Amino acid sequence: MPTDPRTVNGRCQALGADVGGWDGKFESWQTGGAGAGTIAPSATEAYTWPPAQISGADVPVSELPVYTASGSVITLAPLPSATGFDGWYNDQDTVLAPTPVPGCEYPNAWDATAAAVPTGCGAGTLVSVTQAA
Repeated sequence: MPTDPRTVNGRCQALGADVGGWDGKFESWQTGGAGAGTIAPSATEAYTWPPAQISGADVPVSELPVYTASGSVITLAPLPSATGFDGWYNDQDTVLAPTPVPGCEYPNAWDATAAAVPTGCGAGTLVSVTQAA
C-alpha cells in the first residue's frame, strides 16, 4: 500500500480494473442528509432472522438453543456524580430482555467449543413454551 495514494492515480485503470466513475461528490444519504439511516427492504430481505441455516453448524438451526424475551431489563447504576439519571437511556424502550428458557441447560457462553448441543431447547421444540411465557 502506498504511503500516499495520490501518487498512484490511474494505476488501477492501467491494470485493466473496472473502477466505475465517481464525480467526487457524495450523495446526501452518505453524509447524514436525506435518506441517511434508511435501509431499503430489498437490501435486507435475504437476511431473515433466525437464519434458515448456519454454515458449519452440526445441527439444524431449529435445534440450536434459543432464549425468550421475558426477562427484566438490566440496567447499570449511574455514577454517583450523575443526577437525574436512572441507568437507562430510553425510558420508552420497554422491550423485555432475552432470558434462558426455564428447564433448558445451555452450554457455557464463554467456553462452548465442542460443547454438546442441548436437546429440547431449540426454536423448533419451544414454540408452545415461548408462546405461553
